[in-house]
Amino acid sequence: MKNQLYLILSLIFLFTLITFAQEQTKSDTLPQFKISFMERFRIETWDNAVTLSSAANGGTSYDRNRTNLMGQWFPTEHFEAALMLTNEYRYYFAPTNKNFNFNEIFFDQLYVKYTDGFGAITLGRQNIMLGEGFIVMDGSPLDGSRSAYFNAGRFDWSIDKVKKLTAFVSYVPTLDNVLPVINDQDQQLLEQPEYGAGLYFAGLFGNLNLQPYYIYKYIDKTDTHPLISNIHTLGARVVSPVAEQFTVTGEGAYQFGNAGNNSRSAYGGYAYCDFDTKLNKSYAPDVCTVGGIYLSGDDPATKTVEGWDPVFSRWPKWSESYIYTLIKEYGGKVAYWSNFASIFGKLKFTLMSDLSLNIDYHHMFAPQKAAAGSFPGGTGNTRGDLIIAKLIFKINDNISGHILWENFTPGNYYFDGANRYNWARVEFLFKI
Repeated sequence: MKNQLYLILSLIFLFTLITFAQEQTKSDTLPQFKISFMERFRIETWDNAVTLSSAANGGTSYDRNRTNLMGQWFPTEHFEAALMLTNEYRYYFAPTNKNFNFNEIFFDQLYVKYTDGFGAITLGRQNIMLGEGFIVMDGSPLDGSRSAYFNAGRFDWSIDKVKKLTAFVSYVPTLDNVLPVINDQDQQLLEQPEYGAGLYFAGLFGNLNLQPYYIYKYIDKTDTHPLISNIHTLGARVVSPVAEQFTVTGEGAYQFGNAGNNSRSAYGGYAYCDFDTKLNKSYAPDVCTVGGIYLSGDDPATKTVEGWDPVFSRWPKWSESYIYTLIKEYGGKVAYWSNFASIFGKLKFTLMSDLSLNIDYHHMFAPQKAAAGSFPGGTGNTRGDLIIAKLIFKINDNISGHILWENFTPGNYYFDGANRYNWARVEFLFKI
């Protein structure tokens, strides 16, 4: 009954904001209220992306619909208070034994923010993405893309016009027990509770964009997961033009700490070069990219944990489909990017003003071979080849979407007879 009361009060708050917003007259003064609504409709289908075995009959097809309703209140030019309710449900076409469930209505965002000349302070449930999300992006990987929030405090210090220092502390439990949940389905957010803290500097020094950081993650124990981990990550991201049409981006980090009684020593990073063709032709790419990724793997012959930990970045940074193939490799952990390397290339086309096409190719490796008897089952270091094609369209200011296709051909890192998979999605996004 208490949860229903929270929902009713939240809806009253949001619709009160709508009423006030509609009554406001247009002027040059700061708007006191803002309402936004977003509906995301997706159909996703894939065959054996988890098992790499056609014999497993692992085909999956479903539609997933996510609804966001957000209200923001600006009592002064310095203060903001925000509340967003979210629901995402899935209807499965295959397998047919999965029953429909409306799922939960939960607080996706609930924060207060103060902004002034020094920067900003944000307290509460909020999204945090630092850099391009290599270390910090998603606080709740087990609920997919329905949310990415952290329960956090964040301070952004504007040192000057081109330099900023961000500090944060965060906490995400295994289940959402911090705020009320309507129609609670015990949606798991994490395998173990995670605490975080970090400092992230971003500044321009001439043409060089430099972003050094320190991020700390503490993984707490549960009854089923007694291992405690402390992970310290020191790293930096740099972006710099090297010629008129060339830009180089790189990020590297080193991790130390412990995993239970074992020490930790791991490293990871990526680098790529963008070439702006300036051709302005629909049949020619606007941007050509070549690059590489390296995330260290654990050597089972040592007591030290050398495997890269993705910290707060278990999300589809490099592939929407391959995160599912990592599940069996890492004991059920989706999007656990580790022991992973890739040489990749990308092409970005602008076909029309509201239609673009991205094509990616990854030749992927594993720095460490698979342990005997583990899921990958192979004897080599080649994970395989991944092709990604994404058609992005915009119908009008309110409706956009994309069509995504991914195809993976496994290499000798996987068992003999491992089958390739196809993964596809159609998305429409409506927002006002």
